Amino acid sequence: MVVNTIQMLFSLASRAVSLYATLCFIRIILAWFPGAHYSPVGRFLSQLCDPYMNLFYRIPLRVGMFDFTPILSLGLLTVLSSILGEIAETGKLYIAGILSQLIVIIWNAAATVIFILTVLFFVRYCVAIFNKASNNYNSPWQALDSYISNLAFRIAKPLAGKKPLSYKNALLLASLVLLTSLIAAYFAMFFLLKLISLIPF
Repeated sequence: MVVNTIQMLFSLASRAVSLYATLCFIRIILAWFPGAHYSPVGRFLSQLCDPYMNLFYRIPLRVGMFDFTPILSLGLLTVLSSILGEIAETGKLYIAGILSQLIVIIWNAAATVIFILTVLFFVRYCVAIFNKASNNYNSPWQALDSYISNLAFRIAKPLAGKKPLSYKNALLLASLVLLTSLIAAYFAMFFLLKLISLIPF
């Protein structure tokens, strides 16, 4: 009887965390619409969700105009809900399961950032090759360049060594480095999850 009560409490906690994650997601979506933040629903969700989500803004997950902090905050809530749900179903806490879920959420956040940057670098490289006007000072692409150029040079510089590096070559090299890193990290994560699955508890 006591075991069933405890499992029911964990099940309720899992559902509560899942509901809170959904509300946080809605809060993030509303932030994309001008004025929605000041609506009654927006103010309510802001008061409810912002104290939690603001904890993650100290983590450097912003790349130019892109902010990947919400991915981490929502991901941790999803992991917590899953852990609580697993305890509710089995009555046990599996360390291997927790580690696997944490690795997966970290991988998903990192892979999303790397993939988006890879696409941005490569698209900008193609535009620079086929549209010469995109290199002009007044080009709309210059706004994107202000966000990604320093990062592209920083990633590509180790491969270029002491050779002078043009912006186009930096974009191409950065794309290749990130794509290679993404593939290597995928296999590393797969291997790590296999090792964790061998943990008997």
